[in-house]
Amino acid sequence: MNQHQLAPEPTLLGGAVNCGVLRSDDHALLIDCDDTITPERLRDMGIEQVDSILFTQYRRANTAGAYAFAAEGAQLVGSAAERHLFEDVESYWADFNNRWHIYHHQPGPQVPHLPLPLSRTVSEGDTIAWRGYSIRVLDTPGMTDGAVSYWIEIDGASWCFCGDLLYGPGKLWDVYSLQKGWMGIWDYHGFMGNRQKLIPSLQRVASPAPDHLLPSHGDPLDAPDEAIELLLDRLEALERNYVSITCLNHYFPALYSGRSDDPMRMAPARTRPRPPFIKRVAFTSFAILSDDGPALLIDCGMDDVLTRLDRWIARERTTAIEGCWVSHYHDDHVDSLGRLARRGIPVICDQHMAEVLEHPERYFLPCISPNPCKVDRVTAEGESWDWHEFKLTAYHFPGQTYYHGGLLVEGHGVKVFFAGDSGSPTGVDDHCCPNRVFLGEGLGFRQCIALWRELEPDYVFNQHQERAFCFSTEELDRLDATLAEREALLTEMLPWPNVNFCLDENWCRCYPYEQTVAAGSCFALDVQFTNHGPDPVRAQVKPLLPEGWSWDADSGAHEVTVPAHTQGSVDGYCQRPDIAARLWITIPEDTEPGLFVLPARVTWGDRYLGPFRHGLVRVR
Repeated sequence: MNQHQLAPEPTLLGGAVNCGVLRSDDHALLIDCDDTITPERLRDMGIEQVDSILFTQYRRANTAGAYAFAAEGAQLVGSAAERHLFEDVESYWADFNNRWHIYHHQPGPQVPHLPLPLSRTVSEGDTIAWRGYSIRVLDTPGMTDGAVSYWIEIDGASWCFCGDLLYGPGKLWDVYSLQKGWMGIWDYHGFMGNRQKLIPSLQRVASPAPDHLLPSHGDPLDAPDEAIELLLDRLEALERNYVSITCLNHYFPALYSGRSDDPMRMAPARTRPRPPFIKRVAFTSFAILSDDGPALLIDCGMDDVLTRLDRWIARERTTAIEGCWVSHYHDDHVDSLGRLARRGIPVICDQHMAEVLEHPERYFLPCISPNPCKVDRVTAEGESWDWHEFKLTAYHFPGQTYYHGGLLVEGHGVKVFFAGDSGSPTGVDDHCCPNRVFLGEGLGFRQCIALWRELEPDYVFNQHQERAFCFSTEELDRLDATLAEREALLTEMLPWPNVNFCLDENWCRCYPYEQTVAAGSCFALDVQFTNHGPDPVRAQVKPLLPEGWSWDADSGAHEVTVPAHTQGSVDGYCQRPDIAARLWITIPEDTEPGLFVLPARVTWGDRYLGPFRHGLVRVR
């Protein structure tokens, strides 16, 4: 573990995060406390007693080591705005709204698994006195909604422990932590939305800049003003790039009205009315009508779809519904699929999405429905079939989300492409990092753009839009070039070997996310890894278990090597599938029924990430 001696005091101890240590004789005050900070490690430094621990944020990597010290009497201090995320975690984990139909991202998946009662809460302007030190509190939200920083002056020099406010000169630790709505939109639509809090926080720390800036991730910074100024410039360039081709210009025209005259901004593509054989059924649902009567439904997100289809049949607008193609797993497209399937109507979807529909409890994703549905036909890439006078061809279409398909319909002399929620006249729907939207040539929306270029559809339908649109060759070129530029901008800003580690929050994930097991039983918990980088990486996983639970390190595979450039899933349809570490865990027979949060401590190459991900286990 790294250790930086910054003056005689303070000291910075490396681990999953950097933890500050102020010393007075054999007593210490800690700033953040990951689970590598143990009493034994501190005794090696001559420290016998931890009096207080100040937290910059609630997230597990910053707090996981505090439980042992709190049990020995350490006073815990955290942000007043985040108190509930330290103390009332049982309510958080029990809340249905934090498990299903998720359109919020904050506070994200790093909430502590057990409560940490705070002795004191702090906010902007508060001071903390400890053994001759005076520590000033700054509100510095951004990477979390209520993050704080701690400013200390010793012998005329100043240090600021700033959490994840920045990583290094011009750099952030990740981008997905900034997912946040504003101006009335949900977090779901808020790509980098918390930059609106991050930027004032950076400016607050920069004026006047401390002599030393100490981030949670990254090395100490001795030229903070330059580091911050470079990050502000890069955030501005990234926002201009994003706003220039976002679908939000179509759905929420006022959101970026301040950039409406930016020459980078793409003009809307042309739209056109639907061809006669395409009918709107209800919100997010269309139908393809064949000449001889039957219809094929596209998505079924609400019971109103079923009601309208019954009326269509009663009024002889169609003779039967012969199937439902599902564009993607989001609740507003699938909530009523089960009711449709119980009528005997086949459900069809792309292979990347089938398990999410059939076993949603195994996944933690935005907008996920708790309603499972059996899939009758799973389509492979480029699979075609005839349906009445039409030729249908299915594709993986990972635009708005990785778990997404596209359907090409050829007939009546035209090509119609059902794009789900991927695309709009003003650009692309990549506004939600937890959806697993990848950047790179041949990935994510650039994969979608390449497919549009190849297929040349006459009509593209987004399930939320009444009219079809179509991009010209020049518009496709502009979209592709803008996404390539975005990748370059993020490469400068992020410290990982590939930008998708910082965009794809689920590159590391527990599977199944939720499972129900019996007391006294042994069960498996996998940790799946997508390696977005160019080199194989050795990964190690260890569970953080309740008292009395155990795991067998000799069974399963808690250490694995993940090949380079895996494609996002462990399933066999990937040419380069992800790799999973497996933990075998045993529950004591006397365990009371209830919900248990099981964090997984992850080491990725030479980076220890702390209790980075978790699964849910319901004991019956």
